[in-house]
Amino acid sequence: MKYTLCHKDIPVLNFIVIGDEISEILDVINERHLPVGMFNECNKELSSKQQFRAWWRDRSIPASRQNLRDALELLGNITTEQLVTRSYALSLSDQYWAKPADSNLKWSDVNFFENDFSEDVGKALFGTLDMQDISSLSLISPDNTSDGWLKKKWIIDNGERVLLKGGSGESQQEPFNEVLASEICKRLGIPHVDYSIVENDGRYYSACKDFINSDTELISAWHIKNIQKKANTDSEYKHLLKCCKALGMNDIEQIEKQICQMLVVDSILANSDRHFNNFGFVRKADNLEWKGLAPVYDTGTSMFHDSSIYDLKNGIAAIPYKIVAKPFAKNHQEQIKKLPCSKYCKDLPFENLADISDFAFALFKLNRHLGEKTNLLCTILQVRIREIQELLAQ
Repeated sequence: MKYTLCHKDIPVLNFIVIGDEISEILDVINERHLPVGMFNECNKELSSKQQFRAWWRDRSIPASRQNLRDALELLGNITTEQLVTRSYALSLSDQYWAKPADSNLKWSDVNFFENDFSEDVGKALFGTLDMQDISSLSLISPDNTSDGWLKKKWIIDNGERVLLKGGSGESQQEPFNEVLASEICKRLGIPHVDYSIVENDGRYYSACKDFINSDTELISAWHIKNIQKKANTDSEYKHLLKCCKALGMNDIEQIEKQICQMLVVDSILANSDRHFNNFGFVRKADNLEWKGLAPVYDTGTSMFHDSSIYDLKNGIAAIPYKIVAKPFAKNHQEQIKKLPCSKYCKDLPFENLADISDFAFALFKLNRHLGEKTNLLCTILQVRIREIQELLAQ
């Protein structure tokens, strides 16, 4: 079947899908509105079809997603790539979609920012799909293009698009870390996504409103940094800034400031997974104008969420080089020193965090699985804040 990849109502390229595979790219209609990083010099060893296939696969639910196999079986033994096609490849993170060539559909008819969508896929992913609903199943859902390995789904709450995201293991700590991160950002005056805790069927989820709307889109740092090859003499950080400049982002100093602020929050929380795909940049879809770094989001893999009480009692949190950091260094101290974090962050109002451990204690006490770990985490949080302040003052 023939499709046109559109950017809102702007035709970008024509392609053919057979089964769940992109079999051919027919022609590129508008190079300026191609997805960032597509058909660039970094991927010259790959054909245009291979590059487009990779972008399409990246748009689908990753194989690592919790409960995915059971969900796909419930949905009719469908593949993740077929889910993308069934929902026109629509997302709540950007304005790209696949328009069937024989249709008269417009962006205003189908986009999830302005139109309702089915929660059936989300229910299947959460294991709550009622078998009685199978006969009326709808696959028109933004959940078909959601990334990440943790259980998540989109809902509509009083007209707002809200993302629910679960935790892992017995403690289910990640949602609580998201709330703590947003509180720390709020107190330090750092742009961020606000999170709250939702409990459903005995499990905890973080809830946040979509910070992207029908006029904007999120472009991951991964796609930004892959628009051109990195010079051997450049660090990953310097290379990313070069790519930002090449794309026409003008206020590089503001971008540096926001990146450093994000990494300081990550350091306080010992975030172990700030990879290039969970931070990014926001631009306007119509004129491709860059608005800057996205607010801080996706900070769940923090606060020793996967460490046991035994490990915390035996000092694992007190060994800086054992606390993994990403994406610009192997640990947080090295990352803070390598980047101009002191320049941009030493004057942050850290005094506003004086009683943050009280907030953390009340928050973590809501999680019935944490128990004794709550006190340990609050003590560690106080120590890390003091250590980061001292590091920034050097």
